[in-house]
Amino acid sequence: MLEPMSMRQLLRFGAILATCLTLAACSQTESIDPPPAPKTTRRATATSIPPAGTPTPMFATIIERYTVRNGDTLGAISSRYDVALEDLMQLNGITNAKSLQIGQTLKIPIVVSRGAPGDKMLPDSEVVHSPAYAAFDLAAFVNQSPGYLATFRDKVDGETLEGWQIVQLVAERYSVGPRVLLALIEFQSSWVSNVALTQTQIDYPMGVSAGVRAGLFQQLSWAAERLNEGYYGKITGRLGALKFKDRSYARIASNANPGTIAIQNVLAATTTWDHWQNAISASGFLATYKKLFGEPKAIEPLVPADIKQPTLRLPWSDGELWYFTGGPHAGWGDAASWSAVDFTPPDMFGACNASRYWSTAAAPGKVIRVEHGRVVVSLSNSDFQGVGWTLMYLHIASNGRVNAGAQVNAGDRIGHPSCEGGIAEATHTHFARLYNGQWMGVETMPMILSGWTITASEYEYDGGMTRGAENREACNCRDIPKNGIIADAGR
Repeated sequence: MLEPMSMRQLLRFGAILATCLTLAACSQTESIDPPPAPKTTRRATATSIPPAGTPTPMFATIIERYTVRNGDTLGAISSRYDVALEDLMQLNGITNAKSLQIGQTLKIPIVVSRGAPGDKMLPDSEVVHSPAYAAFDLAAFVNQSPGYLATFRDKVDGETLEGWQIVQLVAERYSVGPRVLLALIEFQSSWVSNVALTQTQIDYPMGVSAGVRAGLFQQLSWAAERLNEGYYGKITGRLGALKFKDRSYARIASNANPGTIAIQNVLAATTTWDHWQNAISASGFLATYKKLFGEPKAIEPLVPADIKQPTLRLPWSDGELWYFTGGPHAGWGDAASWSAVDFTPPDMFGACNASRYWSTAAAPGKVIRVEHGRVVVSLSNSDFQGVGWTLMYLHIASNGRVNAGAQVNAGDRIGHPSCEGGIAEATHTHFARLYNGQWMGVETMPMILSGWTITASEYEYDGGMTRGAENREACNCRDIPKNGIIADAGR
């Protein structure tokens, strides 16, 4: 049985890899004294023939993050990932192996010995819910298709929706392209073109059952999450490798666009390396996409390099003290860019009742979508969510909430903070930014509200706010000097 890598081997090999990348001449066949290959589930498949365009495989070490769950032990995690216990402790600054806490995030070093191709699959503007979809009639396309999706109905959040409405809801919430979602369920289960489906195809249209609930909405939501994981993982550098169904890995290509990584990522999660190579080939997913929609038309650049954030104010009334309870985190789900922050009104802490205070508009615009705690405001007055700057307010109570179609000015009332919509354990307002359908995270553009600049930490929900000499720290607490902020005019 092969021995786990030591931290010294990891560091040494990282230096070797950096040299190899500089020289562009290092392959796994060269005699450079690499660390031993990991155990069976993460060992390169020697008999695999890489597809055209696949880079020469190289060893690389990536860091995967693991959230500690009930029943986990550091020894079990060490064994699962083939990393020596002492190395795992050193990497995470742990001095007592028995001191793990549920919810704690661990860094796990993973050796990856093969690489994914960088050939462009789809443009970014097709993968996110961008201006490329402004004229796309999703209802007409689905209802005119001959497959099971056209007649499908199901309840989502207590409301019966048609098949196209479920696709639209997932596309809007996660801000991913509906044509991509349609092509994925067609590729995996023929929902668009076929009515004679098996029960497995009906229950699991994305082809994934392990850990994912049955039903179109749940399956599409899972796919959207994986798309965002790939897309924003590429943009932010958080995703170093694709993870396959059998828990093997492949490095993402440095020259691939985020949209391509997104497609590769969702397809990898449902298959193994060998089958995945067929899925990403011209005769795989792309053939299905082009059969449905033809050649994609790119909008480039989707986000201009010189873009500036419009002037935004804190989303509550001047003179009121609220609390900065959530630093930068995903706009929707867990995998989108860290484009959102949380604020809690003074009358609510640890409860889930609607507040008597009001969340207010951060900028003037048009309310274009109101559903299940979510209010979307277009700053360009477009009727389409994926055009220009868009702001999202989440967990807004239905009672007293602004209506769709309303024009709002900065400071106008949006609604009362609550726990409605998304996942919330206590009343607060979740506030996020998008541009042309792309979640605008603080990793790529600072978020500035009433002169306060919001900065991220290493982990989601941590972070700070600064304005001149003033500093605040995100905290699930009510501590005025630490995270209390009074909104003020003129900023």
